[in-house]
Amino acid sequence: MKGLIIKDLMCLRKMRATFVFVTVSSFVITVMALISARIGNIALAEKEYLAGGTDMPMSPVQLLWYAVSVMVLLPLASLGDSLTLAFEADKNSGFTVVAGALPLSVKQRVTARYITLFLTCGTGTVISLVLSFLLSVFTDIMTFGDFAGLVLSAASLILIFSSLEMILIFFVKMNNADYVRIISLLIMTAVFLLCSSGRIIGALRAMKPFELITEGIIFLENRWFILAAAAVLCLIASYLISTGIAERKRGEI
Repeated sequence: MKGLIIKDLMCLRKMRATFVFVTVSSFVITVMALISARIGNIALAEKEYLAGGTDMPMSPVQLLWYAVSVMVLLPLASLGDSLTLAFEADKNSGFTVVAGALPLSVKQRVTARYITLFLTCGTGTVISLVLSFLLSVFTDIMTFGDFAGLVLSAASLILIFSSLEMILIFFVKMNNADYVRIISLLIMTAVFLLCSSGRIIGALRAMKPFELITEGIIFLENRWFILAAAAVLCLIASYLISTGIAERKRGEI
């Protein structure tokens, strides 16, 4: 099983390169923006805003808070497609044809793929937390706790997304990775809209969409454990369903 995990990680080398590029770029851009908020143009714009010398609808620092929140999530978002990329690599290399000849049970092969998912997402989460700590040194806009909450929420959402992908790959035998991605994303979007429909309608009626975004970011910062619990449940259900289907040879590893 260790060999399968190493194979998957080797297949994801391009993703590692993308992750490094996105992480470094996000960190550099965010640090520059945060320094500007202290002693640069953003700081001057904030002073002008507070003095009433501008008609901007929102504080520059508030806009920076939104931007920083997005930049913190970008590195982990670049890892969100690791599962389908691993399946695509197996299909393109012809590994799926010989997988059944390996001296491993179907359950072990499915388990190896979940371990690969945990390793990629876990590594990305640890690196993002380290970068979040470094970013928290440059600003008082967000504490390390706020950064960490965003990172853990993003990691939980990636695991939920990957759980849905795994079920779709096995249950409906989806060979087209794009369909798997789109349907998984649509399911998560539908659940979000159902859970937040009241707040969304209220914000639109009050013409205050930014308040909805602010509430969403604050939720991700402080209620990450709710998403983490949901991720655990989705992973358990996904593993049991995927293993059961794969053992009946209705999917491919």
